[in-house]
Amino acid sequence: MAQLKMTGTGSYLPDLIVTNDMMAQIVDTSDKWITSRTGISERRLSAGEPTWYMAAQAAQRALSAAGLEAAALDVILVTTVTPDYFLPSTACILQAELGADHAFCLDVNAACTGFVYALDLANRYLQDPKIAHVLLVSAENLSKLVDFKDRSTCVLFGDGASAIVCSRSAEDESSAVLATRLGAEGKNGRCLVSRALQISHPFMNPDSVWPDRFGEQKNHFVQMEGQEVFKFAVRVLADSLLDVAGQAGLALEDLAFIIPHQANSRIVEAAARRMKVDPGLMVSRMSDFGNTSSASIPICLDELICSGRLKRGDKVAVCGFGAGLTYGAAIFVY
Repeated sequence: MAQLKMTGTGSYLPDLIVTNDMMAQIVDTSDKWITSRTGISERRLSAGEPTWYMAAQAAQRALSAAGLEAAALDVILVTTVTPDYFLPSTACILQAELGADHAFCLDVNAACTGFVYALDLANRYLQDPKIAHVLLVSAENLSKLVDFKDRSTCVLFGDGASAIVCSRSAEDESSAVLATRLGAEGKNGRCLVSRALQISHPFMNPDSVWPDRFGEQKNHFVQMEGQEVFKFAVRVLADSLLDVAGQAGLALEDLAFIIPHQANSRIVEAAARRMKVDPGLMVSRMSDFGNTSSASIPICLDELICSGRLKRGDKVAVCGFGAGLTYGAAIFVY
């Protein structure tokens, strides 16, 4: 059975740093209020860079790290909730930018769980003997969706991208995805919503417009039921990680790192208590980057690899959770 090996990673973070004190200049908040409730001190925001550009920068760095030409790619998977265009897909734009003409292209929207969903897809694609290299890119411009007058949401989110080249490993290599668990609770989709385009054309009767499924969404800004999302996130983070550890025949203590979606430090701390695991295993970088949705896990992964903290043969768990509501976890050997 073919196995997935991560052969190169790369990230892109905008240069524009927005601190909590800067946020306090535009909404009624403070550094103490934000930090104590979220663990976030600052975030990177796009200074105008589109999502496709951030994706391309991260992808080029990952390809360089892998020592691979873009022409060798068979598949490009992009996870994003903030594309620059409804069509073409961000993956197709990225293909053109990289010159990866041989690859087929696909965008994935599983919100903050997108990276875990796409990692599972990449692993499955690599079972096909005709596929040797999959480029997985998570790119998010969440500042597009944020109402900067809403202090409960605008302080949470950041922009950024990260990419991983996933290749079929040789039979004598230990790299592998050991277990995955994907899920969704669509019945609770109302808890985290950003509206797309409304129906409008000259042949319709305005009185026949259907009511909004999730209430009166007057714009595309993110609306969130914070307490419900918090409870969901703590539950699925812990339960899905314990599930994949059981599938892999591992204890959580056997892992080098656990990389959760970087949404809120309180979520990570509460999940660690629920799992009765050493909090030191849990990677936490939201202080510097905020919540970058599907890009948050691979940004942390790239940092661990580039710093040398993550070594070949180490076992790592990742877990995402977010709008949909979606969740997913995976354990792999780096």
